[in-house]
Amino acid sequence: MDKLKLLIVEGNTKEENLNFNSAGCVPQSENFKQHIRSLEPNSEIDIVELENDNSISKIISSLKKYDGIVLTGSTLRIEDTSDEVKKHIEFVKTCFKHDKRIFAACWGLQVTVTAAGGKCRVAPRGAHVGIAYDIELTNAGKKHKLYSSKPHKFTTPAFNYDEVEIPPSNAVLLASNKINKFEALYFTVGNSEIWGLQYHPEIPYDYMIKLIKHRSKGLIDKNIFKSQHEINQHIDSIEHAKAELKDDMRIRELKNWLDYLHK
Repeated sequence: MDKLKLLIVEGNTKEENLNFNSAGCVPQSENFKQHIRSLEPNSEIDIVELENDNSISKIISSLKKYDGIVLTGSTLRIEDTSDEVKKHIEFVKTCFKHDKRIFAACWGLQVTVTAAGGKCRVAPRGAHVGIAYDIELTNAGKKHKLYSSKPHKFTTPAFNYDEVEIPPSNAVLLASNKINKFEALYFTVGNSEIWGLQYHPEIPYDYMIKLIKHRSKGLIDKNIFKSQHEINQHIDSIEHAKAELKDDMRIRELKNWLDYLHK
């Protein structure tokens, strides 16, 4: 296909996106759109926010026109079982009924795993705050199209407090690190094929640094960091990682997925 038709599902609420704006960051869906446009300038991209029932109904009625669906990150937590969380799970279950290829980042992975009958939890080994170090590909990951031309060990942007605890029964583990065992999964549900990542290849480190600065007080209150000095040291380490990571390598997973959609 010459021109991809894509749907991006915004993970955050309108209220939370105002917080992102205050941090100097665009919404997750807009960030994905910008990155996809850089890779696929001719693509047709729609964005849906699942707070609006009318928007959900309209999108569901036209799901068949999309070549792929992107599920973004979010500050929502699966364990909250709020109406917003339930809408995301139910929407993904609907997507599973269609012949769809899904790229699921962070929250996107967690919601697809939950909708597929798996389980997520608060990560017992701690959070990734802006960065995930030393993600290593499994043997299956080294062979999977998701990681074509990607190093077998890499550092990448990430921001998550939760993780997959029990993946879907047919899931293939593609990558892990010391914090999250399930850094990347491949699985199928119904008519859908999911490439799921616990991290964010689509988010630049500069974006992550803005979020960390904006959330500094909360990160200290949650005892993720003991002081602002510790946060500043962490930001310095991310700045160092940023200097070593080229954009084309950071977004390799997204490019590989988009290339896959053309086949």
